[in-house]
Amino acid sequence: MELPALTSQVKMKISGLFNRPFTRPLTRILISLKRFWQSLNFAQRCYVAATVLLLVELVLMLELGPWFLALMSLMMLTGLVSEFWPRFLHVWHSLPGKALILLFYAVVANFALGNAAGMVNEVTGVAASSLPYSHNFAILLSLPGWFFITSLLMLLLAQVAMPFYLLLLLLLKPFGIHALWHPPHYRFVFTTALVRWFWSIALLIQLLMLGAFTGVGSESSAFTSGLYEGFFHADEDVQKKVIETGILPASAPDSTGNAEPASVAGAVIDEPEEPAANLGVHITRDGDTTNLASMPVREMRARAERYHSLQQSMLAYFIYVYESDSRSRCQHSQGSKVVELNDYEILEILKDDSVPLGYSYSVKRCISPAFGQ
Repeated sequence: MELPALTSQVKMKISGLFNRPFTRPLTRILISLKRFWQSLNFAQRCYVAATVLLLVELVLMLELGPWFLALMSLMMLTGLVSEFWPRFLHVWHSLPGKALILLFYAVVANFALGNAAGMVNEVTGVAASSLPYSHNFAILLSLPGWFFITSLLMLLLAQVAMPFYLLLLLLLKPFGIHALWHPPHYRFVFTTALVRWFWSIALLIQLLMLGAFTGVGSESSAFTSGLYEGFFHADEDVQKKVIETGILPASAPDSTGNAEPASVAGAVIDEPEEPAANLGVHITRDGDTTNLASMPVREMRARAERYHSLQQSMLAYFIYVYESDSRSRCQHSQGSKVVELNDYEILEILKDDSVPLGYSYSVKRCISPAFGQ
């Protein structure tokens, strides 16, 4: 039997199965779902798929781990990018939009230059203007942090603007205006905006957790470092209160519904100066807590310190290997390398395993034949 004929018979049997009386309601439901799916654009399909996966996880009470939440966030991010990228291009191709975008990037670049100069000064103790290549390298090292900052600011602005957008849609609906900045065939405008708002909040939480996981968030800028330091200090205050008063700040209610403070007398508290709380999203169902995204504050601080140390180590290595000179007109110690700051001063760099970064820096007077010495 030929393959086309066999395929045709299989299709006829399947069609006959769905045309039976007891399967007709299911057939109608499947046809309605197919029409609904085909009426959506690519971004809306991403939103629906991510939302359905989340509802399945919550209804079935599954614990699929952080990778499942990351998968849903990736689907949502794909939908957002496909929806907002054409609008970004439209703004970019207009003169006022291009000016606004360039102004934004100029502000970010100015802060990035200042931050990189501070990194060079923190490592060497001299101005970054004397080390131009290291200054540029420090900017490259800070790129992940500034990408994190700009993404965080965009998501925060979206959280502020989205409620006003939803309210505007509701106010314009009685006048027959159902969509703003959307084509006429765009369906479910308000519902899509509501789902988009929910998932943008989830993306914001995921971004904060990513910044805590990599350590880039707490070292990116004064704003983000202050945000994470707030978690550190808040948990330290809780630990100090427990130690000083012996009373837990949060306790479970008794059978009468009144919460009574729990005493920690006789309990052993190890390392009270270190925080023990978790940063993340916790869902409690029937006394069981599910952590969708969680990280101990102690680990978050350790990751931030490791990230900052890695940045400094890479910058110190670059300065010693690529920026400094092994030979100079100025006298310097044996085995050291030199960066000439000006006609009268040099920065001498020595390998030193006794210091954290492995290099010691000292500014010395330039002793050269040009000054008769």
